[in-house]
Amino acid sequence: MAEKEFSYTEAMAEIERIMENLRSEKVDVDTLTTQVKRASELIALCKGKLHATEEEVKKLFNE
Repeated sequence: MAEKEFSYTEAMAEIERIMENLRSEKVDVDTLTTQVKRASELIALCKGKLHATEEEVKKLFNE
């Protein structure tokens, strides 16, 4: 089963939820690693989308 492609906004919302859980100490030790790994994956996805958008905008300005 293919993983759903998140939009930047959806990824940021999930990162915010994870961070809120971490701040409020709602994440137990058993799921902490999983949550941090997920946040890391989402951050990488967001960075990729930002980089792609930046390149596309640069290309448009150079035309």
